[in-house]
Amino acid sequence: MSVPTADDRVVNVELLLMHVQHDFEQLSQVVFRQQAEIDTLKTEVAKLSTRIVTLTDDPEVRDPQDEKPPHY
Repeated sequence: MSVPTADDRVVNVELLLMHVQHDFEQLSQVVFRQQAEIDTLKTEVAKLSTRIVTLTDDPEVRDPQDEKPPHY
């Protein structure tokens, strides 16, 4: 078994760096997509919260004369 030369060691380090860069790019893309999804979900939650507040604060006033009896 031979001792790796400096060139071999540099090549190994470059290969490792290439893999790390690839993994980093993949993780960055995942984080970017997740952040976009989080932003979308925050917007939806805000809309739903507003709707809930609106529905609970201003209940619909119904005229009993307009209601059908339960047996219809």
